[in-house]
Amino acid sequence: MTTATASVLFLIFRPTTFFGYIVPILFGGLSVFVSYFMARRIAGEWFALLATLLIATSPYMIGYSRTFNFAMAATLCTTAALLCLVSSQQMRSRRWAIALGFCVGLMVIARTVTIAFYPAIMLAVLWCVFSRKDGVGRAFFNAVIAGIVAVITAASWLAFTWREVFDYLTSFGYGDKAASYGPTAFWDSVRTTLQYSAAYFQLFQTLLILSGVLALIIATLVSALSVGWRKTASDIRSSPIAPISIFAAASMMALMSSANKGTGFSAPLAPALIIIAVYGFRALIPVASVRKAGAAALSLASLVAAFPLVSMASPYYRNSVIELPVVGWIPAFSSRVPIHWYLKESGLGDPDNATIVSKEISQQWYELGRSLYDRIKNKTKPDKVIKDGFRTYPLNANTLTMFNLLDAADLLPIDNAPPFPGTVADYDAWIRSSPSCVLLSADGTDGDIRPSVDPAALEQAARNAGFSVFDSVYMPNGREIKLWSRPCS
Repeated sequence: MTTATASVLFLIFRPTTFFGYIVPILFGGLSVFVSYFMARRIAGEWFALLATLLIATSPYMIGYSRTFNFAMAATLCTTAALLCLVSSQQMRSRRWAIALGFCVGLMVIARTVTIAFYPAIMLAVLWCVFSRKDGVGRAFFNAVIAGIVAVITAASWLAFTWREVFDYLTSFGYGDKAASYGPTAFWDSVRTTLQYSAAYFQLFQTLLILSGVLALIIATLVSALSVGWRKTASDIRSSPIAPISIFAAASMMALMSSANKGTGFSAPLAPALIIIAVYGFRALIPVASVRKAGAAALSLASLVAAFPLVSMASPYYRNSVIELPVVGWIPAFSSRVPIHWYLKESGLGDPDNATIVSKEISQQWYELGRSLYDRIKNKTKPDKVIKDGFRTYPLNANTLTMFNLLDAADLLPIDNAPPFPGTVADYDAWIRSSPSCVLLSADGTDGDIRPSVDPAALEQAARNAGFSVFDSVYMPNGREIKLWSRPCS
C-alpha cells in the first residue's frame, strides 16, 4: 500500500523523495484522525480530544511518519478496523461489520506482519458477538460476513502472492530464520518486544501506557470490591474498551511469540494502547475536577515530550537515554526517529550530532551496490541461490534485489539468513541448505545489523564447501567484501 501510493504520486507528479515521504506522513495523519473518532465512540468528546493529542504527539507515530516504511499504512488500516468494531454495536450493525471486514482485509495489504494480529481481531469480534445476550445469531452472521469481506479484500493481493507470504511467515516470521532477527527463548523474546516498543514510544509514553493499563486493572478491582463481581462483569461486557483491550493484549502476545522483532511491528497497536491508557486513568478517577487537572497535566507533558521531535536542529535537538527495569536502555527524550538510530548503529553520519549522510557517501553506497550486483550476476544461474553472508543497513540482500529488478525481470534468489552468529558447522549446514555457486562475506562486523555473523567461521565453511575468492570490493567505511564462487553444475 505504501509503495503503491508512492508510485501513483510519482506518476502524477514526479519521482522525488518529497512525494515518497509524503506517503507515511499522510497515513500517519489519517491514523490520528481515525483515532479521534474511535476514542469519541468509546468515551465522548473530551476523552477523544485528549487521546488524540497524545497519539498525535507520540514519538512512535511521529517517528514512523517520517520514515518510508509500511508501519503507518498498517497503523491506519488497523485503527480503522478497530473504529468499525467499536461502532458496530457489538457486531449487531451489518454496515459496520462489512466495513470492519474491508479494513481487516486491507491490514495485510498494508503490511504482511499484521496477519499475526488476525487471531486477536477474531477474539475481539467473538467477544462482541457473545458479550450481549440479545441478537447473538445476527451478530454471529455479521461476523461471518465480515470474515468473508476480509478474505475477498485480502485475496486481491494474496491471490497472487500467497506462496511468498506463506514462506515468509513460516521462515522469517515463525520459522528458523526468525532467530536471525531476535532471541528465541520465550522470556528473552518478551523482554525484547517490550524494549523495542518502549524505545519507539520513548520514556513519557512508555510510562503513560504502563501506568494507564495498571490504572485500568486497579479500577476494575475497586469496582468489583465496591459493587460486586457480577455487576463489574456486566459493565465490562458492555464497555467498548473491552474488545480494544482484548485485541491489544492478544496482538502483543503474538509479537512476543516470534523471535523476529522487525521494524515498527507494534506501530499498529500504538493508538489503541494510548486510548486504553487514557481510559484507565478515566476509570480510576471519578471526580470531574481531578480528571480535568490530570488531562491538563498529560497534555502539557505530551507537548514537552514531543518538543525534541520538532527538529534535529537547535534548540530542539535532544538525544538522552535512560535504563528502565526489565526493559533496559531506551530513549528518554530524543530527536532521532528510527532511521537515525539505524544510521548510528551502522556507523553512518556523526553519532553525537544531528547530521544526515552526505550525498557523496550515499552515492558511494549506491555505486557499491550496483557494482556488487554486476560482479555476481554472471557468476550464478537462475536456479542457484546467492549466499549473502553479511548485512548492513545500506547494503544487504534487499539492495542487491533492487539492482536486480532494475536490470532484469528474472529475480535471482538470495539467502540472507545465515546463523547469526554461528560455528563452522552451522555455516556448513547453511551453505548446503540450498544449491549455490556464489557467496558473499565481509571482514569484521562494524555497521552490521545485529546480531552479526562470525566472519572467520563463515569463510572457513566457504572453503570447506569448495568456494574460492574471485574478487573483492570495499565499503565506504573500509570493510572488505569478498566475492566467492565455485563451479556451477
